[in-house]
Amino acid sequence: MTTDLDGRLFIRRPQGFVPADIHAEEAMQKVAVGSTVMLTVRRPRNPAHHRKLFALFAVVLEQSDRWADSTVLLEDLKLATGLFETRVSALTGMPYPVPASISFAAMSQDRFAAWYEKAIRVLSDHLGTDVETLSREVDQADAASTRRAA
Repeated sequence: MTTDLDGRLFIRRPQGFVPADIHAEEAMQKVAVGSTVMLTVRRPRNPAHHRKLFALFAVVLEQSDRWADSTVLLEDLKLATGLFETRVSALTGMPYPVPASISFAAMSQDRFAAWYEKAIRVLSDHLGTDVETLSREVDQADAASTRRAA
């Protein structure tokens, strides 16, 4: 199984992809000029966007007593946004949802961004506010959290 740790970063330039660091340069040097290789284009996850999700959770948990913590909120949110697969129990024959992972390795930045947009819409509806207002509150909470961490 290939993980993000096996991946190499390249930057798209007008002439094509160029190595973004020494590891990508070393990987490229192992490929003979004129060789055909298969690349999978996947934007790496943005840690700041992931952190923003947890700022969203902090705002929601502050404004609602529906969830005990961010872990429970995340699981509920995955189900509410359709980020799950349905399995059938071999013991009971009953279907049940299994939430998917939002880890950096499991979800590209593009997929995460699309899922985040669904998530903030679902949560703004729950709080009875609009997405823009909730987004501003999240940005403020994220900025405050970043200042405290620095």
